[in-house]
Amino acid sequence: MLLPVLSVLFLGGCAVTAPELDRSELASDISVQGIALPESEMPRPSGELTLDGAIHQALWRNPRMQSAYAKLDLTAADVIEASQFSNPSLSLSAMRPEGGGGNDYSLGLAWGISGLLMRSARQDIARSHWEATRLQLAEGIVALASDTERAWYEAVAARQRVQVQALETRAADLAERLGERFHDAGNINDLERAELRIHAAEARLDLEEARQRERQTRLRLAHLMGLPGQVDDWEVATELPLPLAGLEDRQALVRQALAQRLDIRAQDHALEGLTEGVALVRRYRWLGDIEPGIEFEREGDGTRLWGGELEITLPLFHQNQAGITRAEARLADGEARRARLEGTVTAQVHELVERLDHHRQRFTMMQDELLPARELARERVQQRVNFMFDDVFDLLAAKQEELADWQKAVVALGDYWKARAELTHAVAGELPGGEPGASGYFETSMLDHDAGSMGHEPDGHGDHGAHQHMNHGEGRNDRDRADQPEHGGHH
Repeated sequence: MLLPVLSVLFLGGCAVTAPELDRSELASDISVQGIALPESEMPRPSGELTLDGAIHQALWRNPRMQSAYAKLDLTAADVIEASQFSNPSLSLSAMRPEGGGGNDYSLGLAWGISGLLMRSARQDIARSHWEATRLQLAEGIVALASDTERAWYEAVAARQRVQVQALETRAADLAERLGERFHDAGNINDLERAELRIHAAEARLDLEEARQRERQTRLRLAHLMGLPGQVDDWEVATELPLPLAGLEDRQALVRQALAQRLDIRAQDHALEGLTEGVALVRRYRWLGDIEPGIEFEREGDGTRLWGGELEITLPLFHQNQAGITRAEARLADGEARRARLEGTVTAQVHELVERLDHHRQRFTMMQDELLPARELARERVQQRVNFMFDDVFDLLAAKQEELADWQKAVVALGDYWKARAELTHAVAGELPGGEPGASGYFETSMLDHDAGSMGHEPDGHGDHGAHQHMNHGEGRNDRDRADQPEHGGHH
């Protein structure tokens, strides 16, 4: 009779509160990748938006964070539920004798205590699940920071590309305006004039496309920062950093990823819970439900009866084989997912290192070989124009081709930094080579000066060589040459 009462008193003294998130542990988990949690509300961005500023905005405002915290609270509720014992059940009955007489009344109180035996193991399983969810939250923070970093570099690359495309468009527009003057003077024919107009229109279309890409990258970055559509109060940098030193030891990066990846650690905690679940089901496979109880009965003649009862489920027809099979299958699936995740991470690191090396080499070849060759070719055309072997349209075309290759270099460099940000996330730690900017920046501001020096339009329709080589044999060249300088130089 005392057993149910003692059970209730014991369980009442074993109440468990929900586990709370320790921000210091969370900060430690994500600090290996150089990420810091913002301590207070961030002011909305204004002026130049740095990479760190964009990441902090995202960690503070992005709804993904609130959703992750809510999921962790739900898992904390599972810990409380695992620690609780089932509530007692109350039974009441009243029976009226057929031949007359007083009614019989009975009152019963019973509790199922089999859960008490498994309470500790269930708590361990729930806490393992909570730890796994906490690490998933940390991984979500790192993933959000990585997404924001890639979006920031994409926005910088798009802005720098717009600046170079604007210079290319300026050169094409200048060629079109000069073509109009030469056409009015009779120095170029309708076909040549049309080709210049086509090139100028295509350049303007390319500029509009570049501006649209820039707007899209800014909108994506604003969305990740939890400020959808708010792109008017801030600007990103105008130049991308140059690549850092190459990565030599791939296997070291793989080992680092397998040791530090938060999703792998979360999977390990989940496996601990699944392993404990299999042991729990096997340990109590013979145990059915056990319900001790207290019963009070008053018979029709007024006699009062007190007593205790014990109800036990007998494992005659099954010994929870289905529960054992289910638990073992969950463990096998968890182990398979753990192995699959390890293989995925290993392959991802190798693939990203390969991609990073490709973008680095591609940009390096452009910077060291293609762009210097383009510059040399343009200088030689400039010299030929100065000596009137070529005309100004050849020089403007050479400049446009040079600027087009500068745009390709900006794209390659942007791809490099996006790949590096993704690899940093994949290995769960900082990469060797130093901080962005340690090797300098890819400067394109001097291109504006070079393009501007070509933007001095002639005052008369015959200035600058009069496009002679395009009209050999035509009598109008003899007439036009009288108004031209002997040696028109174009810089």
